[in-house]
Order: sequence, then C-alpha cells, then structure tokens
Amino acid sequence: MRHLFAKYAPALLVLAGVLLGILFTLQTLSAADARMREQRLTEVRLMERTFDWTAVQALRGEPGDATRPEYVRIKQQLETLRSVSPQYRFVYLMVLRGKDDVRFLADSEPPGSPDFSPSGMAYGEATPQLVGLFSGGQALTEGPVEDRWGVWVSALVPHVDPQSGRVLAVLGLDVDARQWQRALWQAALLPFGATLAFVLVSGLMLRQRTRTRKELARLKSSEDQLYEQAHHDSLTGLPNQRLLADRMHQVLSHAHRMESRAAILFLDLDRFKNVNDSLGHAMGDALLCEVARRLSALVREDDTVARLGGDEFVILLPEYLHDDDARHVAEKIIAELAKPITVGGQSVSVGVSIGIAQYPDDALDSAGWLACADRAMYAAKDSGRNTYQFADPLQNARARERLSIETGLRQGLAHGEFVLYYQPVFSLAHGGLTGVEALVRWHHPEWGRVEPARFIPVAEDSGLIVPLGDWILAEACSAAQRWNRQGTLAVPVMVNVSALQLRRPGFDGRVAEVLQETGLPANLLELELTETTIMQETLVGSAMLGRLSEEGVRLAIDDFGTGYSSLAYLRQLDATRLKVDRSFVADMVEDAEARVIVISMMGLARALGLKVTAEGVETGAQLELLRTLGCDDVQGFYCARPMPEADFLARLPDWINGGFSPASAPDKTA
Repeated sequence: MRHLFAKYAPALLVLAGVLLGILFTLQTLSAADARMREQRLTEVRLMERTFDWTAVQALRGEPGDATRPEYVRIKQQLETLRSVSPQYRFVYLMVLRGKDDVRFLADSEPPGSPDFSPSGMAYGEATPQLVGLFSGGQALTEGPVEDRWGVWVSALVPHVDPQSGRVLAVLGLDVDARQWQRALWQAALLPFGATLAFVLVSGLMLRQRTRTRKELARLKSSEDQLYEQAHHDSLTGLPNQRLLADRMHQVLSHAHRMESRAAILFLDLDRFKNVNDSLGHAMGDALLCEVARRLSALVREDDTVARLGGDEFVILLPEYLHDDDARHVAEKIIAELAKPITVGGQSVSVGVSIGIAQYPDDALDSAGWLACADRAMYAAKDSGRNTYQFADPLQNARARERLSIETGLRQGLAHGEFVLYYQPVFSLAHGGLTGVEALVRWHHPEWGRVEPARFIPVAEDSGLIVPLGDWILAEACSAAQRWNRQGTLAVPVMVNVSALQLRRPGFDGRVAEVLQETGLPANLLELELTETTIMQETLVGSAMLGRLSEEGVRLAIDDFGTGYSSLAYLRQLDATRLKVDRSFVADMVEDAEARVIVISMMGLARALGLKVTAEGVETGAQLELLRTLGCDDVQGFYCARPMPEADFLARLPDWINGGFSPASAPDKTA
C-alpha cells in the first residue's frame, strides 16, 4: 500500500491542483460576472431615478401613444440615456397589458431604424422572471443571449409607483455582451494562467521525476550487477573469493562469540587439465558449472559454496556439532563427483582432493584458516588424489618454515649471503686431482649456516634455483679461471644444474656468456645433471645439451641409480662421467645387493665409455672396495670435505705434489 501511494501520490497531487485551479477559475468568473451584472443594474437604477415617470403614467402601451407629447419626451430621454455609453445597445420601457402580455412602451431607437420597437409592440422574448418583475419582483439581468442583433445582456429594473404601490413599467438596458465576455476572459486570465502554469510545471516535474526514477532504477540495477560481478563468479554464479572472505570473517566472529566450531573444505578437481586439453575449454566450463550445481545441492542452506578460480572450490561450514561432520561432508562430495557427468555428449568422471581445516584447532584468522585447508588439500593430492586430509599442525609449521626460507633466499641473493665451497675429486689410479665440485653454502645473518638439504628444495619449488644457479655457474667459472690463469690448477670445475634451469630458454647461451666473460675454456667446465633431470628433458633440452657438448662443455650424470633411466637415451647423451649415488656407496661393503648394483653400474658405464666417480666415500673400506671394482675417481669426506676457496687453495699444493694418500686419511663419517 505504501509503495502504491508513493508511486501515485505525485499524480494525485497534480490532479488535485488542476481541479482546484479550475474551481478557482470558475469562482473568479462567477464573481466577475456578478460584479458586472450588479454594475449594470446600478446604472439602470440611476437611469430610473432621472426618468420622467409622470409622462410614463400618461401612456397605455398602445400604438396610438406615438402621437402623444409624453411619448416624445420619454423617447428623447431614452435616446439620451442610450448615448451615454457605446456599450449600450438599447434602452427601453415595457408594460404588462394582460397576463404574461409584455409590450414595449418606448425605446431608444429612431422610428426608421430596423431595431425600432413601436409602442404597443409585444415583447416576444418575455421570460417568467421578466413577467414576475411586474408583480413586485427584484431587479434582474438576463443573458448573454445571441440573436439577430448580436450577443447582449439585459439589465431590467421595475419602477414602483409610490402612491399606488404597483409597478408602472420596467426599465430595460441591453449591453453589448462582447465586451462583457472580454471582461470575463480578462478576469479569468490570472487563475486560468496560474492553473496552466501549475499543470506545465507539474508535468515537467513529473517527467523529471519519472526520468529520475528510471535513472535511479538503472543505477540500482547497475549497482546490483556490479555487486554481483564483484562478489560472484561469472561462470558458475557462486560466491567468489571476496565474498568468501567476508563470510569467513562473519563465521569466525560468530564462532568466537558463541565458542562454537566451524570448518572449511578446500576442493581441487583432480586432473581437470586433461578435460580442457581433450574436450576443450567450453566443455571444461560446462563441467565446472555442473560440479558447482552438485556441490550446492549437497550442503545446507547456511553453508557457503565458493569458487576461487580454475578448478578450486571452497565449502564453508559455519557451525557443526560433531567432529565427524566435516568428514562426512567430504565423503559425500567425493561420492557425488565420482558419478558420471555428461559433457558434450560424453560421460566424464572427475576426482577431487579435499583439504579440511577446523576452527579453532587449526587457525584463528581467515587467511591462516584458508591456508591450512589449502595445504591439507595438497597433502590429499600427495596421498594419491580423490581423497581428503585434515590439516596437520606439523604441516603448518613446515609451511611457515618454507615461507621464511623462501623469503630468506630472496634476501640472501640480494645481500650476497651465499658462498661456494669446493670439494676435490681424486683418481684412484694415481691419487691426483681430476676435478673440483662447486657446492653452494648459505650463511644467514640470524640463522647461521643453513644446510643445503634445507634450502635447495625450497629454491627448486619457488623457482629461485634459476638465479641461484646462474650465480653459482658464474662464481665457479670465475674461480676456476683464476686458478687456471695463475697456473695453480687446470682440472674441470663441476657445477650442478637443475631441471628448471634447463627448461628456461637460452640456458646454453647463458653458459656461453659466462665462459666468454670469465675466459674459462669450455673443457674446464663440467655440468652435472641428475638422472631424473636428464629423463625429463624434451627434444629442445636434448638439443641444447648436444650444443653444449659440441662446444666442449663436459656433461656428467649425477646421482645415478636414484631415478629411472632409458639406456637408449643415455647412449645418445654425449656425457663423459657417471657418478654413483652415495646411497649405494654407503651400503656396498656390508650389503651384497648394493655391491652388485654398484658393479652393474660400473659395467654399464664402461660399456657406454663413461668414467665412473663414486660419491660419498667415507671409509677406507669403501675406498679399497671401489679400487678393487675398478672405479675411476672418488669423492667424499674420507678424501676431503667441501671447504672455502681459501682453505682449498691452502691444501692444493699437498694434493698436487703428493696426491691423495688413503693411508693418511682418517675415517670420517658425514
């Protein structure tokens, strides 16, 4: 009702204003007409007072009256009164001869005029009101009336004989009604004009109000649309990350206030990329819409299903009573999405990995809560996919440590916190140096020395291994060229290369650039690639390694035995060295199976024409067994630990002059 009143109230007010304006105009016309009628009656009354009524008593209203001198005097008076104003049309006297028989007594027109009314002529337009004047009625006006003489208004005043008390005659005055109407129009002009102005202004205001309402409606619609776009996913219509963050804040505030529990489920579709690659992105979008529909149908009305982007969804459970509620929801989701989904005429089944984080067990703020669920989701993927995992406090601690290490790596690269240590490689045949491996070490200003096993995996995952590897390559080549230029040492420097470096375009150009800048001969650089890295390379990567080999750079297969090798690929790779992983060297003295594996590796290396280097030699027994098996070179703590360049150069003369003496090397365990 209020809405209807607000909608139609302006129009009703305008209509009321128009009606009031019309009534006021009519009232003004009526008042003006009454004033003019009263004015004409007043004029006729003044005429009555100046009239010779004694002469009127002598006339009978018969044709013979025209010969009487009294008639002549009366006619002269009427003509005089007629000439007073140009608005006067006729001035005349009428008498009543019988019942309803009104006749002219005299008028103001000359006898020859077509408008002349002779004495005794019947008055054909007599009205009951006019007849009533002869019975003592009040003065009145008639008209406007239109006839052959024009439009006129009559003012009629009866004259009562003071002695007899009867009406002797009625004095009439006809006034030109055109002036009368003009005066009425002038009187109505102001209220009528005001009404028209009100209608015009009101119409403009209503039009402007309508336009304003339409504009406000359009702006409201645009605002709603912008809100929808800003807070909902354009593909599925689900809440997006912004709206999810707001609802998470509300849920956490409510849970904290009520001391209740809440849970969040982080979902990622397994191998969704395969759907996009095989069926196209349009079919992938259709699959996401169907997944969104199924997820929305599974949860309660108070729960929130949101899409973060791609194939990631989040389900917010504001309040649950039992610890197994979140688990049951996850199991229902996995079972529902396992059902076939028809996309583009094909039946598709998708798996989903779900991470579950709970409040207040896992986090107390929105960002930490979502991050815990995200990490739990990745743990579910690592567990084989299409399953769920709850957030683990240790996992959270590892994630925080990883983040701090990644931040420290970025700062360490900028502040020069990394140094190279060098570990010599010795020949078992003559004990001399055959190479030097450059190993990176990190000296953090607060943490002290950080072990490579702690920061290298983080560097690999974050991509920081690329700038770090570039620095190691340049630094190692610079050091090797200094030794070579001084005549101190002319053996290859061995530098580890990650798979991520090889995948970056222009790696071979970067190696050539470093060799040119440092002046190091290409044959004094040996790049070590792990077995897994080699097998992951594409044809482009293989061609790059081939170009490096053609330029003289040596290639070595590092950590051999820990990955999956293709013998055909190893045969085609122009490598010069195979390095047996330390895990096999550590167990080969006591473990016959490990010893057989090492023997097989050495036989494979000899068949491929590769030199064999054993890593991680830590005891004399290992060294002697390797010598017996025909290993070419050894490297490990038993021979020499990795050391800074200054310490390496200090011990270098002993190794050059006397070579490595196993008898003098103490047993050392890493």
